[in-house]
Amino acid sequence: MKKLLSALLVFVLLLSLAACGPAPSDPTETVKNPFTQGTAAPSGSDSSTQPPATSGAAEPSNSGLHGIHSGHYEFVNRIPDDACSYYDYTGGELHAYFLYEGTDDYSVCGVGPLLYLDGIPQPYKTDDEPWYSYLHVFYPEYHPDVKVGFETSQVLDVYFIPVTGEEGDALELYCTPVSNPSMDPRDPEFNNHYLVQFLAQDTPARVIFQATPPTLELPEVPDQVLSHTVTYTDEPLLQSWTPEELQSQHKYGYTINGQERPYSDSWIWPGFDQEPITLDFYIYGSSYVKYTLVCYKDYEPISIDPEDIVYVEVKDGQRTQIQVQIDMSDFDGSTPICFMTVLVPRNLQAYEDGTSAFGDHYGCRFEKINFFYFGGEEE
Repeated sequence: MKKLLSALLVFVLLLSLAACGPAPSDPTETVKNPFTQGTAAPSGSDSSTQPPATSGAAEPSNSGLHGIHSGHYEFVNRIPDDACSYYDYTGGELHAYFLYEGTDDYSVCGVGPLLYLDGIPQPYKTDDEPWYSYLHVFYPEYHPDVKVGFETSQVLDVYFIPVTGEEGDALELYCTPVSNPSMDPRDPEFNNHYLVQFLAQDTPARVIFQATPPTLELPEVPDQVLSHTVTYTDEPLLQSWTPEELQSQHKYGYTINGQERPYSDSWIWPGFDQEPITLDFYIYGSSYVKYTLVCYKDYEPISIDPEDIVYVEVKDGQRTQIQVQIDMSDFDGSTPICFMTVLVPRNLQAYEDGTSAFGDHYGCRFEKINFFYFGGEEE
């Protein structure tokens, strides 16, 4: 995103990942602008980002549409500048226009954005659902006979009071869409071509604070974080990296309860009835970009307690290792629940002087680390 030029997000049946204000203060160890896209390997083993890709193709499916599943999304009322686009926040609610376009029919399964501000999940409201929630779903009209452009195209008005920030700050805003949120993956009609949430892309912007926002009463979210730790160890593999790679790339991986996600025809990972989840995540590479690691169960963050924010700092020559223990005592296994982990940058878009930072750290973007459904014991 050196200039954050527009690119077309094409839906492939692989994890697609991507991302792009001034550097924030260091975290504690205890614990209208274009969009871009990239790719990363699936869960478990080392995953590394590469320079943004522009296209890809999926095998034809019973949803048919051109034999390819493509689309894009972005906030369309941002103010462009040389580093990245931005919003001026002058108080009250910030009004943003979220555009979703695609080749597939989301008029039944629905699609909606998840927002992050300074790496923190950001609740918002819409005209049709005027209450604050972390996810609102809309059902865009589908026009199968369209000859030019996308069959699905609609703008969603979103409104939010920033959950963080004060006058003088410039904080980064990201977004990723999800779809099929109410559909059971065991349903024969379940079609993973509509799993926008299985793909990831950012719509980066900054929010420049001309005023300090009022305190927002946040939606109620159960605190499901039992503990989290951040530790650092030397990483010998970095000795073979070039200076450019050390500046511009990162690698990461994860396991859950010591296992990689099993590969199968189903998105359901069985065997989690009331068993606490231990997510082990590591990252190493460029030390410039700082992140948060956000986990979702059923499209809600697993905690909104400030003490549970998992800050991710990458140190020169070291591997950052993070462990998060997550409560599953309310899960009886009768209905699969989705689980998603997202790595959200906090200082990738612009240096403190306002110039673009992404071009120097292009491989350290917004990452959707995993998405699948937890299931109960196999019968």
